[in-house]
Amino acid sequence: MEALFKDLYLYELVLLFLGVFLFLILSAGLVYYIIKKEEIKKLLLFFPIPILMIGYPSVKEITISSDKIAFSKYQEEYIENPEDTIAKQNLEKLTEKLEERAHSPEDIIQISKAKLLLGNTKEAVQYANKAIKIEKERVNSGNASETEDPTTNDPANSSQTIRITTQANQLKQLARIQNMKSKDVDTTVLNAKINELKVDKELVGTKKIIKRKAFENLKIKN
Repeated sequence: MEALFKDLYLYELVLLFLGVFLFLILSAGLVYYIIKKEEIKKLLLFFPIPILMIGYPSVKEITISSDKIAFSKYQEEYIENPEDTIAKQNLEKLTEKLEERAHSPEDIIQISKAKLLLGNTKEAVQYANKAIKIEKERVNSGNASETEDPTTNDPANSSQTIRITTQANQLKQLARIQNMKSKDVDTTVLNAKINELKVDKELVGTKKIIKRKAFENLKIKN
């Protein structure tokens, strides 16, 4: 349940559960009216209220899930073809739309990645740091242990913390490389720095784009 509605705002969750509660009350009242053989038309007039209360956040969650799928799609399209202006524009729109609802470390990492692909290195670093911070808070809250031993504790929590922290730090390193200026580094040094940086397989395509942009910043061809 938590994973299903994790992208909703608090007021949307409240609206959803109040709608369910009201619907149950009305349903119980309907059964009572039927048993007592009383007029039910007036009671039926109230049913659209909880239906709307339940429907709005439910539709919102479906829309967000659909946006996330499109978000990943446009990320991949832009990585495959950086000249695709339509993919870039769509990625920009979805990044702006989804960043306000990015609460989990995984979602925040994706926003950081998108910001980096779009050239917003400062914001990419900010979101990478935010992902690390939230993951640490999750660990310290009791949902996981910072000293987890995969042989004795939940390996899922341990691997998640490592993955989030590793990817966030790699994104920050890629951001620093993209920001390098010609006065700080030459072609040989830049190429060496990029080749030395090992990234998770999820960031391999991002690394290629950053390499290209880094050379463009130096006004040289790869």
